[in-house]
Amino acid sequence: MQTTLSWLEHLSLMTIPFLIKLCVAAAIMIMTKMAISALSPIIHDACKRHNLDHHTCHIINKVVRYVITIFGATIALQNLGVEMSMLIAAFGITGIVVSYGMKDIVANFIASILILGYKHIKINDHIKMKDWEGTVVDINLRYTTLHHQGMTIFIPNIILYTQTVAILSK
Repeated sequence: MQTTLSWLEHLSLMTIPFLIKLCVAAAIMIMTKMAISALSPIIHDACKRHNLDHHTCHIINKVVRYVITIFGATIALQNLGVEMSMLIAAFGITGIVVSYGMKDIVANFIASILILGYKHIKINDHIKMKDWEGTVVDINLRYTTLHHQGMTIFIPNIILYTQTVAILSK
């Protein structure tokens, strides 16, 4: 009976600190969610003040959300005792491998940021390129959508950014 009692005491001594750490980690994630909710209207107002279009504001909001979520999750995991240096190194190596394999997607992502940032091409512009012509209906992180004579055309943003584009009407 004595060994069982000491084993239960030992278990409770190990469990209580872990439960406290788990509660703190949950509180950190809740505060992270609250921070994201509080920052979304601030980002929206800043976009309006700087006359940014809806798509640019949406992208900025997503990036801020992801950064804050990763930051909060990192702090919560560190609180639970997870060694973050090895995890960060593993993500770094994985990121290099994945980015090399997905270089076209990364190129389109960067091109979309430049297209939205320079604002040369906007939604409802009628544009013409070497192979395509149409009215811009959407610009997202990978491609730009054109409508022309009942057709929907998806142009990768890297092509739109690197080739000559004529804007026929704004």
